[in-house]
Amino acid sequence: MSIRALIDGTGLSLNACASTLGVDTQIFKEWADGKREMPPSYAETLSAILGVNSKLFDSRTTDLRKAETPAIWFKLRGDEFTDADRESILLIRRLGHNLNQFERATDGQSNRGWEILFERIRAAVNLQDSPQAQGRKAAEAFRSFTQFGLGGKGAAEYLRGAVRAKGILVLESPISGSQLEGCTFLVGETEMQRPCIFVNTYKSTWFRRNVIIMHELAHAILDHNLGVAIDRIEAEGSKNSRLNSIQEVRAEAFARECLLPKQLVMSFCAQTGAKPTRLAPESLAGLVAFSGVEQKTVVALLREYELIDDSLAAQYLLFEIWEILRGMTEHALSTMQFIERIGAQAAQQWENKRYTTVGTRKIMLPVNYVQSVIEAVVGYKISMSRATELLMIDLEVFLERFGHLMPAAAE
Repeated sequence: MSIRALIDGTGLSLNACASTLGVDTQIFKEWADGKREMPPSYAETLSAILGVNSKLFDSRTTDLRKAETPAIWFKLRGDEFTDADRESILLIRRLGHNLNQFERATDGQSNRGWEILFERIRAAVNLQDSPQAQGRKAAEAFRSFTQFGLGGKGAAEYLRGAVRAKGILVLESPISGSQLEGCTFLVGETEMQRPCIFVNTYKSTWFRRNVIIMHELAHAILDHNLGVAIDRIEAEGSKNSRLNSIQEVRAEAFARECLLPKQLVMSFCAQTGAKPTRLAPESLAGLVAFSGVEQKTVVALLREYELIDDSLAAQYLLFEIWEILRGMTEHALSTMQFIERIGAQAAQQWENKRYTTVGTRKIMLPVNYVQSVIEAVVGYKISMSRATELLMIDLEVFLERFGHLMPAAAE
């Protein structure tokens, strides 16, 4: 088997792989056909984003006939996934690989807190229980072991920090033209792999993304034997809901129980005087803001906890709460409204400076990631050439965007 055959098995094109690596397509084809030896640095990156051992690309020590197509690409071969979905995953894995390498280079050590946490949660779950019961028990364990959401207050504001504190990578970025909503996979060398959660922010709200992050976290904890989970955006009322599978029911139960357990609903009601059976639009908006959970999930949980009936659930789903919600939290603001609040000058600091330029498909990088890379260059922790690799942009573009921030380095 050649590298070409291995890539063909993933459903990816050679052009897509070459583009993601930022190399000439013809040169990449020669590597793929064994006419040239792939340089170690490119072999390392390609192996990471494909999910295979980098030694497979060293013709002197291994035989590609022993290679197997990673599970993630089998999942993406289905009819429901498009070339855009597969190429998006390729870019996401490249970004996850870059972020992992950056943190290891600048922090000097790897946070493995997630390993002990995951083991403790798995030990608390009885696999003989129903999927929903398993998800809830896992959520109870997560909240207990991390103190997440305890004390009668919503914890969505601290969600990302709590997850990252355990050494789990969290990436949020908009990818248009793809049905991908979220996914989780492992990054890093085999002996030092760590979970990476990705959420597609395109036309998504902060409230929805909180649910997706916790849903993907559940996959990372409870479906570790699968190595990867991929969730698609579903049309409203879809009959082929992904929540029909054991893994998805369990993950959704985990997400909901973590973010809005019944006791948190009752705490909100006790603090505000609201009654679940008599919620006005203002009260429902308050519960959404308090919990950080989207309206449809809040209503679904009120029904699941038997605090309301089907008739009230249908009524609450029709409430127009967004204008009210915008007055309660900036997380409900539109992009333009957020810019007005922070000021145009602050917004322009990152305007059009977060897009990758290497490759045919572009993605927008998270602000905190770009900022951290720039600070590392200014602080002489990494070189500008390394920064361009991490940000997936050309040196010329890097200098155009950030040269004024590092005059000494730019010289």
